[in-house]
Amino acid sequence: MGGVTGPRTPAEAYGAFAWAYDPALGNRFFKSIEPELRRLLDAFPPPGRRHLDLACGSGIALDWFVRKRYRSVGLDASLPMLNLARSRTDAPLIAADMRSLPFRGGFALVTSIYDSLNHLLRRRDLQETFNQVGNLLATGGIFLFDVNHPDVYPRVWGLQEPFVSEGHDHRLEMETRWSRFFGRGEARISGWAMVGPTRVEIRERRLQRAWPSALIRSALGAAGLEILEERMFDPYREDDGPVKVIFAARKKSRD
Repeated sequence: MGGVTGPRTPAEAYGAFAWAYDPALGNRFFKSIEPELRRLLDAFPPPGRRHLDLACGSGIALDWFVRKRYRSVGLDASLPMLNLARSRTDAPLIAADMRSLPFRGGFALVTSIYDSLNHLLRRRDLQETFNQVGNLLATGGIFLFDVNHPDVYPRVWGLQEPFVSEGHDHRLEMETRWSRFFGRGEARISGWAMVGPTRVEIRERRLQRAWPSALIRSALGAAGLEILEERMFDPYREDDGPVKVIFAARKKSRD
């Protein structure tokens, strides 16, 4: 099942769910996508080490890049997620909306994983985010991201049975549904997580938009980004259809 981390705009920022995210979803997903990140970085090496991780969440990927000697910065709109990231890495962390990035240009690499872009619900939000990335990247800079494949929503999010994760430090139940009319998936998340010695209740609602590849390609082109690779990816190898799509894009020269 696809994760439901996201771009965390201020109105949709994760609350207590952040504390259960890694044991329920985040750790397993990053373990599966790490070989893909290594492969893509080898195939399309960035022209420098300055790196921005959009919707960095709890900082799993951010810490991985720091350990590979990138000069990384993490951005997220969820303060609980940023608190978790702060306990994991010394990289600078910024609380902000990915549609309005508080940086100047010159980044060699921008990443956004964990299907974060699916939490952008309007086409203009996706385009503005790509525009922001295009403005921040140096010429030849690389943008790596994943999205949920549109087919995963009716096939997986449309299931009647909830996704359940249990451990000594959390219990998470995620009920999902899919609206073909609106092209959106909805997840209702309940349960609890331990924050230090305190048990906190989780009651949150997340929405995702299914983004067709053709629309993503168009939006990247409008932002001055050329696609280097578009590849299907099944992180868990346990589903019977496409799960995710990974994109690699590059900032085009203005010549």
